[in-house]
Amino acid sequence: MATAAASDATRTLAADPPAARDKEKDRQPREASIQAVLATLLADAQADDAILQRQPGAQGPPQGQSAFDYDISFDEVDDRITEFQEDSLVKEAFSKGVNLREYAAQIEADLGLVQDAHVLDYLREIHDMIHLHNQVQECDALLENMENLLRGHQEHLGQINAEISVLQEQSRSMTVRLRNRHICEGEINEFFLQHLAELNKMMAFVKSKQEKKIRAFKDVGPELERLRLRAAEKIRDFLLKKIESLKAPNTNIAIIQQSVFLKYKELFWFLMERYSDVGLEIHANYVVTVANYFFASFEKYIKSIGRFQMVIADKLDLIGCEEGAKRGLFSGRLTLKDKTNVFTLGERVHVLTNPEPEIILPHIAEDKNMKYSYEAIFKSITRLLLDNASSEYIFTTEFFARTKTRHPIEVPGVVFTEVFDQTLKFIQATIKSQIENTFDAVGILICIRLNSQNIRIMQKRRIPCLENFLNIVNILLWPKFQAIIDLHIDSLKKATVSRLLPTKDVHPHYIMRRYAEFSASILTLNQGYDDALLVNSLSRLRGEVLILLNKMAGEFPNRKLRSVFLINNIDLVVSTLSEYIAQSFDHERQFFDTLLVERTTEFVEEELQQYIGLMISFVDQHELTDNLSQVDADSFERIANDFNNSWKTSINAMNNSITQAFPNFQNGARILHTAMTQFLVYYRRFLACFERRFNGKRARVQPVGIQSLMFEIKKFK
Repeated sequence: MATAAASDATRTLAADPPAARDKEKDRQPREASIQAVLATLLADAQADDAILQRQPGAQGPPQGQSAFDYDISFDEVDDRITEFQEDSLVKEAFSKGVNLREYAAQIEADLGLVQDAHVLDYLREIHDMIHLHNQVQECDALLENMENLLRGHQEHLGQINAEISVLQEQSRSMTVRLRNRHICEGEINEFFLQHLAELNKMMAFVKSKQEKKIRAFKDVGPELERLRLRAAEKIRDFLLKKIESLKAPNTNIAIIQQSVFLKYKELFWFLMERYSDVGLEIHANYVVTVANYFFASFEKYIKSIGRFQMVIADKLDLIGCEEGAKRGLFSGRLTLKDKTNVFTLGERVHVLTNPEPEIILPHIAEDKNMKYSYEAIFKSITRLLLDNASSEYIFTTEFFARTKTRHPIEVPGVVFTEVFDQTLKFIQATIKSQIENTFDAVGILICIRLNSQNIRIMQKRRIPCLENFLNIVNILLWPKFQAIIDLHIDSLKKATVSRLLPTKDVHPHYIMRRYAEFSASILTLNQGYDDALLVNSLSRLRGEVLILLNKMAGEFPNRKLRSVFLINNIDLVVSTLSEYIAQSFDHERQFFDTLLVERTTEFVEEELQQYIGLMISFVDQHELTDNLSQVDADSFERIANDFNNSWKTSINAMNNSITQAFPNFQNGARILHTAMTQFLVYYRRFLACFERRFNGKRARVQPVGIQSLMFEIKKFK
C-alpha cells in the first residue's frame, strides 16, 4: 500500500511537464538525494504494515510464515479473549453490536489514509530537507578544515612551548650565573644581599640532604664552596673597610651603625654561620676600634670639663672648724669662697630636679668662663655615658646576637662589655679620684641621688648594660658621704670651746648656723627616699652639735646668759627648719621645737625669779596647804605690798631685758609673751591663796586687781 501511494505521488509530481522542465536542471543534481529519501519512506511504510498485521483482527500469520508455524495453546487463547473483552473499545463495539471484521477492515483503511498523508507531508518538506542536508555537509567540510587548522596550531603551540621551556631553562641558568657572578665580582649592595640569601638557602639545603648521598651534590658542592669562600672574602673586605672608617676624626658612630652596619647585618650573620673564623676577625676588629673610640672620647671630654670645676669645700669647711682658720695669711680677711655653698643646698638642687641631661659643652664653658659644681660635672659625664651606652648596647645586641646562639659573642651584652669595659673602668677611676679628697657632703649626696635617677632611667629603657657600673658608683659614693659625716663629727669633738667663743656673745653661733643649713640640705635630699642611713648620720651629728653647744654655754658666768645663748642657737635651727614643709623635716623639727620650749621655760622661770621670786616661793610653799588661816597674815600683806610697789617696774624691766637678750624679734616677742603669761599665772595663784587666807575679811593691804595688771601687760603685746 505504501509503495502504491509513493508511485501515485511520483506520477502527480510528473503531471506538470512545464514546471518539471523548468526545474529539470535543478532536480537532476538532487535526484540521488530524493531517491534516498523515498527509499527511507518506503522502508518506514513497510514497517508500519508489519505492525498492522500484528494488531488484533489481523488476518493470518505474518508474511513469510504459515499458520501451521504457530503452536496453538487454548489456554492462551482464553487469556487473550478475556483480555480483549476487558478492552474499552471492544466493550463498546460489543455493546453496539458491531461486526469486528468490518471494524478491523475500516481501521486498516484509516491507517492507510494516515500513511498517505504522512508521505505527502514528507514530500512537501523534501526541498528544505535537501537544503538542510547540503548545509550540514558544507558545515562538516568547514569544520573539517577548522579541525585541520587547529591541529596545525596545536602542533605549532607545542613547538613554542618547548622553545619557551628551553628559554626558561636558559634564563634560570643565566640568572644563577649572574647571581654567582655578582657574588664573585659585583659590589656589595641590596642585590648582593638577595643573592647571598639564595646562596645561603642552597647551602643549607645541601647540608640538610648530605645523608642521602645525592649524586648531583657532587657537582654542586665544589661550586657552592667556591662561592662561599669568595663571598666570605668580599664580606670581610667590606666590613673591615667600614670599621676602618670609624677611626676618622669627628665620626658619629651611631649614624654609621644605623645606616650601614645594621643594613648589612646579614653579612656578619653569614660569616658566623659559614665562615666563623672571619666572623670572629670582624668582631675583634670592631671591638678594638670602637673601644678605643669611646675611651679616647670620654678621656678627652672628662679632661676638658675638669678645668671648669669649682672648689666648694676643703678640710677647713667642717662644722666644727673655727672661722678664723679660713682667714687669709696676709689680708686678714676671709677668703672669697662662698661658705654658704658648703652647707646650704640652695640652687644646687636644680641639677637634681631638672630632667634635662644638662651636658656641659667645653667650648661654650670656656667662652663664657663658666664654673660648675662637681655634681653638675658628674651629671654631665654619667648622662653622656647613659646615652652612648644605650645606643651601643642596642646596636651590638641587634648586629651580633642571633635568635639561636652558637657562639658566646652572640649572647646579648657580651660585645657591649668588651667594647665599654675600658671606658667604664676609666670613668669609675675618675669618679673615685675626684671624690677622694672632697669635703662636700652635700655634693656627694646629690651625686648619689643622680645615680639613683640614672638607675631608674636605665630600668625604664630596659637596658641592663650599666647595672653593675651604677652599683659600683653607689659603692663609691655612700662610704665617701659617711666618711665626710664622720669628719664633721670629729671636728665637733676636737673643737676648742674657748677659741670658738672668744667674746662670750649670746647671739646665734656659726656652728649652729652651719648645722641648721647642713641638716636642711640633708633632709631635703632625703625627701622621697627616707634613707635610714641619712637619718642615723644626722642624729649622730646633732648629738655632737648639742654637746658642743652646751659646752659653749658653760662658758657664760650665769644661768640666765647660758639660757639666752642656748635659746638663741636653738631658735636659729627652728627658724631654718620651719622654712621647709617636706615630710622628711618632721622629726628634726619636732625635736628642736620641744627643746626650744624646754629652754624657754627654764629662761622664763629664771627671769621671773629676779622680779617676783619671793611670791613664787611663797605660792609654791602654801598653795597646797588646806588651812591657810594658820599662815601669818603679815606674810601675805608684805608680799602684796611689795608687788603693789614694784609690778610696773618689773614688767618694764622684763620687757627691756628680753628684747635686748634676743635679737630675733619674733623669738623675743614669743619669750616676752611667755614670761608675761607666766607672770600673770603666778599672781593669780597668789590672789587665790590671799582670798582663802582672809576669807572675806578686810586686810590691811589690798593687792592690785588682775584687770589692772592685764591692761598694763597688753601694752607690751
